[in-house]
Amino acid sequence: MLFTRLISSVAVACVLAACGPVFAQAPTARIQMGRCDQRVVYNLPAQRFDQTALAIARATGCFIRCPDKALGKVHVQPVRGRLTRRQALRVALRGTALRIVRETPNLMEVAREPAH
Repeated sequence: MLFTRLISSVAVACVLAACGPVFAQAPTARIQMGRCDQRVVYNLPAQRFDQTALAIARATGCFIRCPDKALGKVHVQPVRGRLTRRQALRVALRGTALRIVRETPNLMEVAREPAH
């Protein structure tokens, strides 16, 4: 009986060892973190987008690009709490016609949502 358990354990170990490289090669999704992922405490009032974007981007190098300069005058939501810059920008844009259209670890690009 003990011998059977030992053989069974060895067989299981051999099967796991044989499958080990298959499991080790499974793709893993890694999210590349950057300057836009640092948490900061915000207490920004509802104000123009350009003012909010400048306050969110300040001090870390998280660049917020907005090719259409006219969008700077759009009023956005207040931002309060300990948030990453990505989260803060999403909170600010909620309920507006502005959307984040491109993101990289150190950049976010904002544009007007296309009309339907």
